[in-house]
Amino acid sequence: MPEYTLFLGCIIPARFPFMEKSTRLVLSQLGCILHDLEGATCCPTKSIIKPIGDLAWYVTAARNLAIAQKAGHNLLVPCNGCYSTLKSVEVEMRINPGMRDEVNAILAFSGLEYTGAVEVKHLVEVLHDEIGLPKIKQHLIKSFDGMRIAPHYGCHMLRPSSSITFDDPNKPRKFDALIEALGAKSIDYGTKMLCCGGNLNTADEPEEATALARMKLMEVTKKADAITLTCPSCFMQYDSRQYMMQKTGEKLNVPVLFYPELLGLAMGFSTQELGMDMHRIDPAEFLSKWDLKYKYLKTLKEVFDLSAIRKCYECAACVNDCPVVKVNPDFNPNEIIGRLLSGELEAVIGSHNIWQCVDCYTCYELCPQKMGMNKIFDKLKHMAVEKGKGPKGFAASIEMFRKDGRLGEPTGVRKKLKLAESPKSGGEELKKLLDHINNKGEENEI
Repeated sequence: MPEYTLFLGCIIPARFPFMEKSTRLVLSQLGCILHDLEGATCCPTKSIIKPIGDLAWYVTAARNLAIAQKAGHNLLVPCNGCYSTLKSVEVEMRINPGMRDEVNAILAFSGLEYTGAVEVKHLVEVLHDEIGLPKIKQHLIKSFDGMRIAPHYGCHMLRPSSSITFDDPNKPRKFDALIEALGAKSIDYGTKMLCCGGNLNTADEPEEATALARMKLMEVTKKADAITLTCPSCFMQYDSRQYMMQKTGEKLNVPVLFYPELLGLAMGFSTQELGMDMHRIDPAEFLSKWDLKYKYLKTLKEVFDLSAIRKCYECAACVNDCPVVKVNPDFNPNEIIGRLLSGELEAVIGSHNIWQCVDCYTCYELCPQKMGMNKIFDKLKHMAVEKGKGPKGFAASIEMFRKDGRLGEPTGVRKKLKLAESPKSGGEELKKLLDHINNKGEENEI
């Protein structure tokens, strides 16, 4: 079992203990052993502590690293700000002998020394690189399939890149990958890497802080169902400050989820176990939408290969080759498939549009996967027939087939052409077989 020393910093235990709870729950579920760090102090926060002097900042951080080194396990940090500080000092102490000697000389007054024997790891780094996506997926009970989640990396998860190297500081992917491991769609958006603006509050600039938070929230509310992050300071900006915006009439309503909460929900933990009632922005609407989407897609999976349908929808390369599209521009098979994925199954099978697919196999022959949209329409038509829906002409043909085993009976024209009498129909025998199929279906339903 992997073991880590957990460094929670100041804000998580003091203001957001639910973040600690969800972190402990999911890491325990993943087989991690966490050790608390006795004697830890503020990391210290760079924006507040470093202005009083570089050496005070280095010594405070190095002291935390030194007591973690005595504990014997790498530091696991679920707070972006703490991570950036501790990682920066860890690297500086390793590459700058002069700084290391100066800091250790001061630490010696407390009987401490940091030699670099332990490393600082971000929660995202541990989940992605050390625990791994396959293991995370093994522990999931309820997928976020169909939900759109906006990742907020936050400045200090990835910067400064001179010290932090586990992902690209400008075009990162690992947090996105963790979101998509839960089945959700990680949304790319213009303000994805925008700073939350939280430090403007300590600079007595609350209006500018609000403006930066609003900029991201306004984009997210149009593109995603929720935003997820791993920084308590950013959480204050997007949850608490959004709540204040709502109090003045702004209706953004963007649920803000600490990533271990999102992971915990997918693992089957309840909102009560995760302490999510402590959020200022109520996630109830998001959770309800997720539940409905989960149940809908579960039903859809019983009939369709969702992965194949999604690939078909995203490709759409053969749409303009459909012969019906050439004569009826209002027929858009790709749009129908999109409606199916978005939750409109009943409306789709009740519409006339699905019957405009003429089973010509054009899409099948052009499809590199030999999937073909016609296969999707075949199943939709079958579902429609089971519900007693379909064009009148189609219904009449089905009735004739079930009655006589044919779609037409020979007429006197054959004699005119001096053709022999048609062979006797096997309609009665076929009818018995079809009745057997129908009876078997009814038994399965019972």
